[in-house]
Amino acid sequence: MRRILPALLAILIAACSELPDGPAETPALRIRALALADWTPNGYGTTTGLAQVDAIAATGATHIVLVVTAYQSDAQSDRLTADPARTPSASAIQAAAGRARALGLGVGIKPHVDLEDGGWRGTITPRDADAWFASYEAFVLPLADLAASLGADLFVVGTELAGTLGHEASWRSVIGEARTRFPGELTYAASWDEAGLVPFFDTLDYVGIDFYGPVTYRDEPGRFEILKGWQPWLQRLEQLHGQTGRPVLITEIGYRSIDGAGRRPYEFGTDRQLDPGEQSDLYWAALTALGEKDWVAGVVWWNWLASGQGGVANDDYTPSGKPAEKELSDAWSR
Repeated sequence: MRRILPALLAILIAACSELPDGPAETPALRIRALALADWTPNGYGTTTGLAQVDAIAATGATHIVLVVTAYQSDAQSDRLTADPARTPSASAIQAAAGRARALGLGVGIKPHVDLEDGGWRGTITPRDADAWFASYEAFVLPLADLAASLGADLFVVGTELAGTLGHEASWRSVIGEARTRFPGELTYAASWDEAGLVPFFDTLDYVGIDFYGPVTYRDEPGRFEILKGWQPWLQRLEQLHGQTGRPVLITEIGYRSIDGAGRRPYEFGTDRQLDPGEQSDLYWAALTALGEKDWVAGVVWWNWLASGQGGVANDDYTPSGKPAEKELSDAWSR
């Protein structure tokens, strides 16, 4: 009996780790959102783009977050700018936001800054910080005005700009000016490994976190295993909530539909075997872990593409046309 017991236990644990199959519970989430992403001037306002707003509403989402990207040459550049060929236009944003509001969705605007050399925005450390912040304000503050004119609910003042956090006074100035222009709620979207360093969450309505922390250490984990992997992160997130006195808003979270997606959620572009089922399991675990916490205001999933791309042959982050989409709709549409 002793010889077969370990094997029997292994079988039972493996079987149990795949359960349950029912939808995640998300009773506490006030904001249930998807980020609609596009890197063209007009994509949000096209027939295809507007159809994606409809599809997001059909998941049971309460909000949609529109991503607007500016560009700078490298991490040390003193200047960033909107690109007429790649940055969504005001008219396209207006079209998508209008469609969302007509469907009863709240609207958020989330500015990003991308680097032309392929680097990560978290490494931005401009040579002349004053010049960079002047350039940043010229990009962000008109978007705050636009968000106000659209009746948006949420505006993100910055995204994953860890290298600039040392300029606290400049950030407080940006936030103060955004407050005068936008009457809704404000947050800053810190990277998951940056959030504890943000010195100005006291001026904002939410602790915003783009969460891409690893929640498993092997390919093809079971649902309970993933949920267990969430527990240390939940403790850290709750600690941030306690330190700041602000509810936590997961301003981004996402998983590719590949084997091992939960090991390095932040890793994009790698060639891995398709696994839409694993993506679905990761969605279930995140929705379950976060939905039970009254200090979590909501979740914004990364991402839904205005181009309409998706489907089970797509290995990127979008849940569109994959089992993860059903996971969302099962959890959110009840």
